[in-house]
Amino acid sequence: MKKKACWLAVDVGGSSVKVALWDGCRLQRQDRIEISNATVDGDWLLQLLRSKVDSWGGLSILSATVGVPAVVDAKHQIILESANLGWRNYPLAQKLKEALRIPVLLDTDVIFAARAEAQLGAGRDSADFIYINLGTGVSHVRMLHAEPQLGAHGLGMNLGHAPLFSRRDHRVHKLCACGRPYCVESVIGGRVVATALRRLREGEHRRFWCQYGKDLGIVLSCVASLLDPEIIVLGGGICASRALFESSMLTAFDQYTLHPRKLPMVYFSALGDVSGLIGAGLAAQQMVRG
Repeated sequence: MKKKACWLAVDVGGSSVKVALWDGCRLQRQDRIEISNATVDGDWLLQLLRSKVDSWGGLSILSATVGVPAVVDAKHQIILESANLGWRNYPLAQKLKEALRIPVLLDTDVIFAARAEAQLGAGRDSADFIYINLGTGVSHVRMLHAEPQLGAHGLGMNLGHAPLFSRRDHRVHKLCACGRPYCVESVIGGRVVATALRRLREGEHRRFWCQYGKDLGIVLSCVASLLDPEIIVLGGGICASRALFESSMLTAFDQYTLHPRKLPMVYFSALGDVSGLIGAGLAAQQMVRG
């Protein structure tokens, strides 16, 4: 009996790894593995993927694509640096390729998510949009005619490490995961959100989310002022709480932008927090087609 052909999609985040099969149309057999207490390296990820592939059985996996929260040398398929996972100059793609014995493509997670939104999601009708991922970290990519624009050095994804907040702000007295102060990620990143919500009393959560929305609105104002996109698409796990911060976000966005009558529209991901997985699946399929 002929095995069913499919593609392996992997999305490595700062707090979890999402794994699924892409059947050419949709995701199948999705799973999310929390990594809060795990040391995530190539060996750990390899063991995880081997276990998943073995448990699925009866499948012909043609290739795999892995999205990582890192700066990636796409040409040499090496992770140059990941502030949230501590990887540096790490040949993850080669390790997985040798072990799984299938072609493996590695790239930054936000690129896969943005490509999915451009093809199937909230950006599909826009020739010029910014995708911003609000997860453990904060990253972005500009999409022009469905292609990512990464800048002169391929680094145009690091919104989370832009030092936009003042040293006078008491919330940024701690260094960001990258080791630098005043970063966007140190104010609106997922780790900061999770820590704050654990420490706050229940009655203080509403105030926290209102301030979160204001801070995010300021960040969006900077993005709009610098890049003037047609739309901004927000994705990532934090967007599950959009009802708690959307109003204050839009109010601040309007307040802090120079030309409020020409604001880009802000949409939330149409694909949810699996946009990176879908983008990885599409890329794996495309890699085999060549």
